[in-house]
Amino acid sequence: MKKLLPLVAIILAGMLNIANAQTQPCGTDEFIQQLIASNPNLKAVVEKYEQDVQDRTAANQAAHTNTAGKTTATTLIPLVFHIVLSQAQIDQIGGTAGINTRLTTQVAVLNTDYNALNPDSVQIPAGFKSLFGNMNTSFGLAHTKPDGTGTVGYELKVMPSSFTGYAVGDGNVKCTSCGGFDAWDNTKYLNIWVTMINSSMSGGQVLGYAYNPGLAVSMGNSNLMGVVVDYRAFGKKQGATDATLYIAELGRTLVHEIGHFFTLNHIWGNTAVGSGDCSDDDGVGDTPQQKDANFSTCPTSPKTNCTGSINGEMFMNYMDYVQDNCMHMFSKGQVARMQSEFAPSGGSYGLAQSGYLLNWPTSINNISNENTIEVYPNPSNGIISVDLTQNINAVQSITVTNILGQTVKEIPASAIQTKTVQIDLSGLNKGIYTVQCKFEGATINKKIVLQ
Repeated sequence: MKKLLPLVAIILAGMLNIANAQTQPCGTDEFIQQLIASNPNLKAVVEKYEQDVQDRTAANQAAHTNTAGKTTATTLIPLVFHIVLSQAQIDQIGGTAGINTRLTTQVAVLNTDYNALNPDSVQIPAGFKSLFGNMNTSFGLAHTKPDGTGTVGYELKVMPSSFTGYAVGDGNVKCTSCGGFDAWDNTKYLNIWVTMINSSMSGGQVLGYAYNPGLAVSMGNSNLMGVVVDYRAFGKKQGATDATLYIAELGRTLVHEIGHFFTLNHIWGNTAVGSGDCSDDDGVGDTPQQKDANFSTCPTSPKTNCTGSINGEMFMNYMDYVQDNCMHMFSKGQVARMQSEFAPSGGSYGLAQSGYLLNWPTSINNISNENTIEVYPNPSNGIISVDLTQNINAVQSITVTNILGQTVKEIPASAIQTKTVQIDLSGLNKGIYTVQCKFEGATINKKIVLQ
């Protein structure tokens, strides 16, 4: 039986990148302690929040006993990235083109890891393979802003050359008037800020942190919710000169932080790193209890855990502190806990209902009403058909765009001779694309999934 601990709910979660990290305090836990010290009432709030999460998870599992660890319907999550960097920092990751590449690779990593599609899952030890969880969640860049206009899914602010970043937990990056960016409607978008994290508060470099929706509301400040990630731990490193933090080259910092956003605790619990004594736990039934965080070099399995179980520690879990190439899995219990966030009483229920924001805005008028399109098969392995109705002469073009809004295929009007147009997308990467059919005065969009 997993016990409830006073600090089991994450308020803020940072992954450290330091030599001899085990001897250094975790900025996350130090910040939590500071918050509780300044507001003793917060301890009870955190305790109640954690109990609510566990109760909701149990109820959700009881209602869906056949879907623990995997749902039958894909949940679509719209992402918006708020990027706040100096020009020098932007140049360190390849300039504007580098930002686009990092965005593309980051979204791809999220969709691979949260859907148990990561090829390195073959490295999961045999004793844990049956616990390999599939969240069945599709992440994509939002293409519709809160005001209904189109967006590529991110906004960029270039800071002065003197910019040295934001401290851990600094709310200024989430505030336009403070120099950062306000969150978009955080009941509909998962807001992610990419910036330089100034880690002077703790003994090592903090890569990211997250505020869970339900806990932020419980604390009385819903504007806190969202994720902040250091730009050097964002997306995949592209080359030898591309700035990165050495344990975070594969985009899994954000996998870890979004796990916190969906209520997961660190796998060892939330005891300050280096202070573990096997009395803490993460509140998930199928993750073995472990004493402390694991860092850097991949441990050898089995690594003895607190109870001495034969399989040892689940150090390859995304919620440990191992480097990116050692991370391979969420457990089914963790997946069930995260999925409970999408229940009506969960903190991310509204977010899970907002998948339509992945589509580009559509102009609704007589033209779009008279000229509908059908796109099939969906999902597709590469060849799709676009069926047009009635007046094909009104079609100006058919365009396919990726999640960044970049055109990957365009069929001009001169090439549209029949009501059914076949388009070959077989050379593209797996993921979500938008088929845009442009008429005079209107654009009709259909989402297509390549698998």
